[in-house]
Amino acid sequence: MESVLQSVAPVFRGALARAGAFVFLFACLVPFLRPSFAGEVHSISVARAFATAAVGSTGPTPERVRDVARAEVVLGAQATPVATVEPEPVATPEPTPVPTPAPTRAPVVVATLPPLPDPPTAGIVIASWYGPGFYGNRTACGQTYTPEIVGVAHRTLPCGTLVVLEYRGRILTVPVIDRGPYIAGRTLDLSSATHIAMGCPDLCTLSMRIGP
Repeated sequence: MESVLQSVAPVFRGALARAGAFVFLFACLVPFLRPSFAGEVHSISVARAFATAAVGSTGPTPERVRDVARAEVVLGAQATPVATVEPEPVATPEPTPVPTPAPTRAPVVVATLPPLPDPPTAGIVIASWYGPGFYGNRTACGQTYTPEIVGVAHRTLPCGTLVVLEYRGRILTVPVIDRGPYIAGRTLDLSSATHIAMGCPDLCTLSMRIGP
């Protein structure tokens, strides 16, 4: 029994030593812990006092509190977007342009040639000839104009009238097959075959008369 007590005694002495050290350390920390506790208690009491003043007060609301509330209401109204309707643009009438007068054009003058006098039917006359550009066309007397056709064109003699032509000793009787020439001073237009048979140049002076 005595040996058991001797073995337990060191354990108790160690526990007591540790407990004493803990008490000493707590006693040293208490002065540093009091302000924080007091601050916490003070902040809680101040918050509670503000809550009591805001909720439980039955007296009139101070002016500053009413101003703050009014400002919050105004700010809340401004924060809400209000749809604004823009006025439709009014169309302004454009000025009527002044019509500009159209430029006056000079009247077209059509040159009219004086009527040709009737050509002679006999005598010394001037004759020309016509050819390649007229092949295949119908003559005024209803024939088809070809390089081989023999005849003359006259403005007034009836179609088929026989005329006797004489040029440098060559005499040829041919019918009237067409109308022309329409150039002043000329009486006959020889066909291409007649022109070659008479031996006339482009313009020739010959004798003509109405045949038997």
